Amino acid sequence: MYRILIVDDEKDERNVIRFLLKKFDFELEIVEAANGKEAFEELVRSPADILLTDVQMPFVNGIELATKVRERYDDIEIIFFSGHDDFNFVKKALTLRADNYILKPVKPEEFNQTMTEVMRNIKKRKEEQEKREVNQLFIKQHILYRLLNQTPIDILKNEYPFLNFDFLNDYNRMILVHSDTAFLDSLFEEENEYFYEVIKRATLDSKYDVINLNPFQIVLLFKDNLRRPFTYKEAAKQIQQKIQETYGINCVLSVSNHMKNPVQIAQTYNELEGYLKDRFFYSDVFIYPIDTPLTDSKEYKEDEYLLEEIERALQQGDTVELEQKISLIIQKYDKRTNTAQGYLRFLFARLLQLFFQTMPEYSKDSMNRYIELIYSYKHFSDIKQTLLEVQRKVIKGLEEEKNSPKHVIEIVKQYIIENIEKDLGLDMLAEKVYLTPGYLSDKFKQDTGVGINKYIKQVRMNKAEELLSNTNMKVNTISKVIGYKNDSYFIRIFREHLGVSPQKYREMKRR
Repeated sequence: MYRILIVDDEKDERNVIRFLLKKFDFELEIVEAANGKEAFEELVRSPADILLTDVQMPFVNGIELATKVRERYDDIEIIFFSGHDDFNFVKKALTLRADNYILKPVKPEEFNQTMTEVMRNIKKRKEEQEKREVNQLFIKQHILYRLLNQTPIDILKNEYPFLNFDFLNDYNRMILVHSDTAFLDSLFEEENEYFYEVIKRATLDSKYDVINLNPFQIVLLFKDNLRRPFTYKEAAKQIQQKIQETYGINCVLSVSNHMKNPVQIAQTYNELEGYLKDRFFYSDVFIYPIDTPLTDSKEYKEDEYLLEEIERALQQGDTVELEQKISLIIQKYDKRTNTAQGYLRFLFARLLQLFFQTMPEYSKDSMNRYIELIYSYKHFSDIKQTLLEVQRKVIKGLEEEKNSPKHVIEIVKQYIIENIEKDLGLDMLAEKVYLTPGYLSDKFKQDTGVGINKYIKQVRMNKAEELLSNTNMKVNTISKVIGYKNDSYFIRIFREHLGVSPQKYREMKRR
C-alpha cells in the first residue's frame, strides 16, 4: 500500500482530501500534517510516496517544503493545491518536478484524474525499479554461471562494459552440491525457500549466492561469515543430512578452500569436481575432499560421533561430560598398534582445534604450533600428554567462565541474536537466565556499555541492513523477520538509526 501525506493548515481542507480519496477508492495509507515544518518532520520519521501540500502555510510554506523534500526524496510524487492561480508559482512548481497543481476549491473529477495519473506514475516507477533490480541480479547470476563454465573473466568484462565486476571479489568459499539424479533442478526451482533456510541455519546466516549449473549440480558461493565462525565441512554435512532426511536423496557435497580472487572461481569448481572422483572408493561418504583415508568407515563414524559430543560439551561448558569423552577416545587408541598413524594424528589435531575454539586468548599461531607438535611426535604418549595439558587449560577456563557474570551476559546476547524475530523483553530474558530483571539490566549495561533494549534494537538494525543489502525481501517482510509487527514503526526506527528509509538504503547499497 502506498502512503500519502496531506499538508494543510486548515483541517476542513484536509478532511475534504481525505473524503475524496475514500470516495474514489484510492487504497492509500493517509497521514496528515498542519504545516510544512510538521510535514517534513513526519517524512523524516516515515517517508511517503505522495506529498499533497497547500502553498500558503505558517512556519514553512508549500514551496519551501517541496524544495527540502525533493532534495531528500528524489522519487516522491508532489502535488500542490492552492487558491492562488499564480503563473510564477506554477513555474516554480515545475522546477521542483511537481506532478500537478490543483486549484481550490478542489473539483472532485479533476482530483480523481490527477490522483489516478499520480498512482499510475508510482506503479510504473516501482515496476521499472523492480525490473532493473531483477535484470541486474540476472546478469550477475549469468556471469557467475559462465565463470563456472570456464569463460575467462576478461571476455565477460568486454561483453558487459557497463557492469562493475567488483562484486566477484566478495566470494571466497564454494560448495558444490551434486546428485546422480535430476533432482537439484526441481529443488532449486520449486522449493528454494526451504532449501535456503537449510543453508542459512547450517552456515549461521552467512551471505551466499546459489548458481543452478544443471539438473545434477548447484554451486553455493559464500562470502565469509566474520560474526560467527563455523566449519564449512560441518555446514556441508548438515545440508547433506537435511536433504537426505527430507527428500530421501543422497547428494554429495564438495567443499573448497579459501578463494583469494575471482580468477580462482573456475579453477576451484574444477577442483571440487575432481574431489568427487573418490566416490568410487567410498560409497558411504558424502562430504569431500576426504581429509584422511578411511580404512574402517564404522570406526570413523564412531570417532565423528565422539567429536560431535566433545564439541557439544565444550559449547555447553559441561566439563564432566568433556572429561569422560576425552578419556574414552584416549583409551580407545592407547596401546593400539593397528591404527594408521596418519589418521591418529589427524584425529587428535581435530580435537585440539575444538579446544582452541573455546580459548579466544590463544592466537591461531599458537594452535598451529600445537598441531605441528602432534605431527612431529614419535610416540602416542606424547600426543596424549599434550592433549591432556590443553584439556586442563580448557576446563579451567570453562569453570571460570561459568562462575562469571559475563557468561550469563553472553548467553543473553546469543539468545537475542538467535531469536530476534520474537517479542524480546527484559522480564523474559531475565527469566531465561534465572536472574531478577533489575540485576540483569544493571549487569548487562555494566558489561556491554548499553542497555538491553538498545542492544536489541542494534541487533535488529544490523539484521535489517544485512537483509536489505543481500536479499530481495520486501520491507514489510523484513520488519516481521526482525521482530517488528508494525511496518511503519520499523521504517521510522530504521530512519532514526541510519538517516534514510529502508528502501532508500537498499537502493544506495545496490548502486
